[in-house]
Amino acid sequence: MYSTKTATTNNNEFVSNYIPVGINDNITLKEVNTNKTPNGRDFLEIIFENNQGQTVSMTEWKNEKNQWIKTDEDLQRRDDTQFGRILQIVDCFYDNRPEFEGSNFVEMINWVQTTLSPMIAQKKALRLKVVYDNKGYVRVSQNGIFVEPMSITESQIKLFKRDLLERPIVADVEPATDPLTGNSAPVTETNTGADGLPF
Repeated sequence: MYSTKTATTNNNEFVSNYIPVGINDNITLKEVNTNKTPNGRDFLEIIFENNQGQTVSMTEWKNEKNQWIKTDEDLQRRDDTQFGRILQIVDCFYDNRPEFEGSNFVEMINWVQTTLSPMIAQKKALRLKVVYDNKGYVRVSQNGIFVEPMSITESQIKLFKRDLLERPIVADVEPATDPLTGNSAPVTETNTGADGLPF
C-alpha cells in the first residue's frame, strides 16, 4: 500500500561498511583466513580495517590453466605474481622476509595465515590502496604496490589508470519477453476486493 500519510524521507548520509576507495592511511590487519568454497575451491582471504570499523578484503584463488594461461611457464609466472602481491603484506610486518618453499597453493595460503595471524594483535598502521572491481565491489587493488607501513614517509603507492576509483555503472536488465510470442507478460494485480474487482 502506498500512502502520502506514511511515506518517509531519509536525510541521513549513508555510511558504508567498506573502506572508501583511494589511498587510505592508518589501516590495520583484521583477519587472515584460509577457507574452502562449497564446491571445494581453496582460497585465502585477508581483511583490513580502518578506525571506523569499515573493512575491505583481498581474496586469492588458485591459478589454473585457461585460455590466457596456456603453458606451465605462464602458470608459474602467474603464481609468482600472486605470491609477490601477498608478500607485500608480509613485508609490512617483518624486517627480514621469512623463507618459504611450497609445492602447492594450499601449502602457500596456510603458510601466509600462519605467518600473518600473529601480526594482527600488533595493530600496525598501514597505508592501503582500495579500488572498485569491474562489478562495482570494493576491494584491495592488485596493481603495483598497494600496501606499506605508515612509517614510510614518501609513499611508493601510486594510482594507475586501470585502478577503478569510480563505481562502474551497470544498468538493470529488463525482464526478457516470451521468445515464442514476442510479447511480455502483462502486469496483473493480485489483491482484489471482496467483489473480485481490483479497487
